[in-house]
Formats: sequence, structure tokens, C-alpha cells
Amino acid sequence: MSGYKMIKEIYEVNKVINELYKLEIDKIKKISEKFRKISPELVLFVGRGSSDNACIYGQYLFQSKLRIPTSLALGSLYIYYKTPPDLRNSVVIGISQSGETTDVNGVLKVAKNENVFAIGITNNRNSTMSKMLGENTLYLNAGIEESVAATKTFVSSLATLMFLVNAICDENIRIDKLEELLNYVVNREEEIKNIAERFIFARDIVILGSGFNYSIALESALKLKETCYINAQGMSTVDFVHGPLAMLEPDIPVIVIAPDDGTLEVNKKVINKIKEIGAHTLLLSDNEEVLKEGDFSFKLLKTEKELYPFQSVMFMYLFSYYLSVSKKLNPDKPRFLNKISKI
Repeated sequence: MSGYKMIKEIYEVNKVINELYKLEIDKIKKISEKFRKISPELVLFVGRGSSDNACIYGQYLFQSKLRIPTSLALGSLYIYYKTPPDLRNSVVIGISQSGETTDVNGVLKVAKNENVFAIGITNNRNSTMSKMLGENTLYLNAGIEESVAATKTFVSSLATLMFLVNAICDENIRIDKLEELLNYVVNREEEIKNIAERFIFARDIVILGSGFNYSIALESALKLKETCYINAQGMSTVDFVHGPLAMLEPDIPVIVIAPDDGTLEVNKKVINKIKEIGAHTLLLSDNEEVLKEGDFSFKLLKTEKELYPFQSVMFMYLFSYYLSVSKKLNPDKPRFLNKISKI
């Protein structure tokens, strides 16, 4: 098992975050100064795949901390329909691990042509994105990510966004706290492995998260699709009861990310509805009352709302990895997929 690249790269996450901080913090501070001077009325995010999920985390982060409206770019308007919106008074943030995603770079190019401040986040210093944006490019410093299923680059993307917002707010960056949370999950790897192996026969899984963890529900579903070939659906906990709940059956397990933050009460209500249907639940929480309700549970450390996603995504990466290998699949090489897609 240890020979797979995916698990090796999960283990590297903490080192990557430290490298990111050490090598990019000065540039992050310079970019934050430019951001403050512009004082944008809108922050537009653009990404695809895991990077798109990171953008959704960024939306919650920027709106919560800066009180600035955010949006996800509609790539087709820029690339195919050639009818992009007016980007004046905006800042555009593009995320692409490879720096080569066509519509991400297309949106950034439109922004640059309109003299709109654009920030790039990538792992590739020689990429099209990097060459286009120059000093306004932040690097994930994740080294080569060989597994097709992105892990360390996604977590580094979240950390980059968090460091940037903290710099804009002139707040201290608590990298020690981040390290503690990541290590806490990795140190419970055997527990996660044992939980994952109980789901070997699942063909469908629902993953729910609200607020900051909505992006993690989406990212978790993507990883389960890639590495386990499971029909995994990531959704907002609230959206789930507005229609999708009807498709739930007792043999479809549900994973709920339910930290003890502002989303706790709505998560508890939805968990009760799921239990009435008889579906098995795996609950991630730091609330003892919630943990008792799960058929399986994993206790999170109490932390700030912006930091829970780092714990929940690390749990789900290890869960996806061990479920994949228990199904005798190769998590590094999902069928039909390549590491870099320019589409």
C-alpha cells in the first residue's frame, strides 16, 4: 500500500504548507497591498475540478472575512460565447494546478486585457498562467504531484487563499495551528483506514457539508469518483433536503461534515431526517451529541470555522485512498483520466 503515490503525497501536505509560507509570504503581502489599494467591489474566482472546489472555499473565505461579494466565473461566456461580463472594479483570482487550464487562463486573459487586477495560483512556474501574470502569480510549492487525484495541491490552494485573506486583513497567519490540525488527522490514519474498509460494498455515497465545508463535500465526492469509481454526490446539507433527499435509500450511506460552528443546528436536523430513512451515516464533528448519532464517526478538533475544512478534507483523502486500495484499485491512475487537461 505504501508504494502508491497518493498516500505519499497526502503525507507531504504539512511540508508543502510550510514551504508555501516560507517561499511565498513576502509576495502574498505585496499582493495583499495591491488588493487593499484597489478596494474591489467584487472578487471573481475561476478554476476547474479540484481547483474549482478551492474557489468555492475562497468565496466563503473572502465574503466572510472581507465582506466583499464574490462569484464564480462562467468560463463558457469567455471562451465559447465570447460575451464576458464587465469586470471593472473587480479582482480576478484564477486557480490551476497545472497553470494550463484553457478557460481559467481565458478568464485571466480577459481580465488582464481590461486592466483588471488578476491573481494566479498554480503549482507550475513555467506555465501559461505564470508567464501571463508574472509577479502576481502565487506558487503552491507542492513539488511534482504524480498521482492523478490531486491532494497536496488542493490543500495548498486552500492555504494560499487563507494566507492571502489574512494578509489583506493584516491578521497573523497561524501556521502552527494549521500544522496541528493536519497532523491530528494523519496520526489517526489507522482509525480512518478501518472506517473506510467498512464501505467497500458501497456503490453510491452522499457527502454533505454546509458553509466552509460545502467545498469539501464537493472535493470529497470528486476523489471518491476518481479513486473508487463510486457514484459519489457532494452537496450542500441544506440543498439535500430540497429534492435530492427523495433518492436516498437505506443502502446509500451518507457522510456528513458537521463541525460545531454556525452550521451545526441545520446539520443536526438533516442528520435526523437521514436516520429516519434508515441510511447509514458517517459523521465528522467535534460535537459529542452529533458523534453519538453516527453509525460511524470521526472526532474533529475544535477550531475556527475557516480551519475545519483542512481537517475534513484530510480525513476524506485518507478515506478515499484506503477505500480504493481495499477495492484493489490503483488510486494513482484513475481510468480514462490524465494529470493535466487543457480542456
